[in-house]
Amino acid sequence: MSKISSRNMLLLMLGIAKKPKIVGEGINGITRLQKLLFLLEKEGLIKKVEGGYQFQAYKAGPYSPTLYDDLEFLENLGFIKSEVSGTATEEEAADMDFTFEELMDEEVKTADVYDEKRFTLTEQGQNKVKTLIESTDYEPLIEGIRKIKSKYGDYSLDDLLYYVYTKYPEMTTESEIKDHVLRKGRKR
Repeated sequence: MSKISSRNMLLLMLGIAKKPKIVGEGINGITRLQKLLFLLEKEGLIKKVEGGYQFQAYKAGPYSPTLYDDLEFLENLGFIKSEVSGTATEEEAADMDFTFEELMDEEVKTADVYDEKRFTLTEQGQNKVKTLIESTDYEPLIEGIRKIKSKYGDYSLDDLLYYVYTKYPEMTTESEIKDHVLRKGRKR
């Protein structure tokens, strides 16, 4: 597989659907997007993207601040759009809940409001994804994304978090919602 930038990988994650030939379904919520990208790296049987998302344990589990930069960059270029789709869940708020010191740290990026956003491709973004798909250079990555979205795409956020927290406990050491996630998961 050819090398791919994290931004193109993000475009593919947003644009690849579970079924072939469909582009542009998008993803609800930054926490879900973070976890799906994390699972793509861990379970999608793809090589880690050089300079890509460096996941670390954080307030809501695996987290990469680079994702916020890439979302903003791609939105500014007109490839993606974000729309408020509801109020952030406790888990999403934890992903965005920073102290004053953290807000002053250039490394940390945060959303402006505690609203859940749906990230989708614009027409320009859909065209870019179609071009990436047609090049055939990224077939293993595209199949990896389809696999991850097919397996975890319909999980509720609670179920997705429970899976990630129980499968990758090393990514929960800084979590502020760990007890909540694990308690909810045990009730199922």
